[in-house]
Amino acid sequence: MNVFRTFLAAAVCLLFASVVTAQNNEDVAAVVGNKKIYMSEVNDVLVNVMRQNGIPEGQIDLNSPQLAEARKSVLENLVNRELLLLESSKNKPENLDELVDNEISNIKSEFETEEEYQQALQQNRMDEEKLVSRLKKNILLDQYVNNIQEEVTVSESEMKTYYKNNKSDFQQKEQVKVSHIIILSGKNGKYDKPEEKINEIYKKVKNGESFSTLAKEYSEDGSAQNGGSLGYITRGTTVPSFEEKAFSTEIGEVSEPFKTKFGYHILKVEDKKEEKQLSFNEVKDEVEQILVEEKTKNKLDEKINELKQKYDVQINI
Repeated sequence: MNVFRTFLAAAVCLLFASVVTAQNNEDVAAVVGNKKIYMSEVNDVLVNVMRQNGIPEGQIDLNSPQLAEARKSVLENLVNRELLLLESSKNKPENLDELVDNEISNIKSEFETEEEYQQALQQNRMDEEKLVSRLKKNILLDQYVNNIQEEVTVSESEMKTYYKNNKSDFQQKEQVKVSHIIILSGKNGKYDKPEEKINEIYKKVKNGESFSTLAKEYSEDGSAQNGGSLGYITRGTTVPSFEEKAFSTEIGEVSEPFKTKFGYHILKVEDKKEEKQLSFNEVKDEVEQILVEEKTKNKLDEKINELKQKYDVQINI
């Protein structure tokens, strides 16, 4: 659990969040101690936040008045981050360089070649020196927040009270566990007559051939490698035509072929869970996690307020 990233907004700590090199004549959005936070940094993070929410960069107008509050929120997070960095830098772990090297290795392992890794850095206006600096800061912050979190305790009584006051948050909705085989239609399809292909596969299933094996051979989505398994789906979370067929088919049965906007399917129902109120014992660990995060956040709020009195903070927007 990483409360810091939740508390200060994941976008602020995005590993590859690009930050434009600030010029001396740039507008300063805030000053924390001796650290200047430039408007370019705020706008860069704001753009990354919006991109993460599916808004193309070309459609982002940073001069829009509608972004004023979002910009203030981003700046507040950056200020809070700098305050915690000032404090966390006082107790650097002895193995900080080793921890950074491990992180670099993990990042590089996500790329097939060194060239792809370097291209990713360039695309995000970063080099390895900046990456190392960013990683050191993130490690220090994580360690600082983890130390606070370790001091948090939650009693059984607190958990039971929270559960009692929030029982509606712990209801298991109706679910069905399904596997499917899909033959895509439209521009994504490879068959001229996908309906005929799904009917051909359906006959194979009815003749006793393994549903899982057929899914691996024929199904045209990512579930194919898992034998068509989609796991449990909850009512109200998928397209109506698929949901209707899934919840109306009996356990162990295979549906007749049917069409959705994606293509032609057959599905097999493996299990069902009825809607019910989950007991305290069933959600105890989840409740504990919620309360630990809540208490950690409160402690961080208190600490940041203390640090704002300890260090000079100047906000310019």
